[in-house]
Amino acid sequence: MASRTELKEDALKLAVSILQSAKDPEHIFKHSKYFGTTFKWALNKKSLEKFLVHPRFQPLVEERYEMPWPSFDEMSEMPIGSLGFCFQKRMHHLGVDILPKVNKNMEKMVKTSDKEEYMLRRIRGTHDIHHLVLGVDTSVAGEAAASAYYAVSQQMPGVIAPLATYMTHSFIKPDEHSQIWAGMSFGTQVGLAGVFLEGCRWEEGWERPLQDWRAELGLLPLLEQSPFQDEVHRWEALPS
Repeated sequence: MASRTELKEDALKLAVSILQSAKDPEHIFKHSKYFGTTFKWALNKKSLEKFLVHPRFQPLVEERYEMPWPSFDEMSEMPIGSLGFCFQKRMHHLGVDILPKVNKNMEKMVKTSDKEEYMLRRIRGTHDIHHLVLGVDTSVAGEAAASAYYAVSQQMPGVIAPLATYMTHSFIKPDEHSQIWAGMSFGTQVGLAGVFLEGCRWEEGWERPLQDWRAELGLLPLLEQSPFQDEVHRWEALPS
């Protein structure tokens, strides 16, 4: 168990990272050096252990489920409106790598078992798929929506840091306040509705229509109330 002094030091470092990230959320990885301190909390450890045996996530963990992803070129040849087609369009637009890397600032703080390392890699690796399926963009409000969803679905205190960052940013930038809180409300409602993205085997359904995935997950009525209407069907349209 960490000493009182260590806890105080970690809390101060975490607060500094949150404030720095809130001022510059577009470079949150740069400022999130101490976000990983939350992984040392006993409460987070218990929550992580509970998540690893979630009935819809445990099978992936036990298998260490991994499948090669198609290339962007292969995805671009998939049916218009499919998960793969929409994913490559979104990723090309963002100009990011097809396989996002785990945040090194967190990774080096986590002295984990193989199961925990797999969980961290799986969740980070599919984060952009979650954005696509939820129909949320990469704005602060969109990231806040995703983090709020994770807070409900994963129930791990480690999500406190990014959520606190986006909340704080909403006070620094009053013009974004309503949008950020609407995003968090949407993500919360998705989680409370029982949607569980983390257990999906996306790799086995790249050519399935994105709309079918959403229907299967019970997302369609929720998406009708989404504050990100411009993003929900943005990538399903014919290429220009």
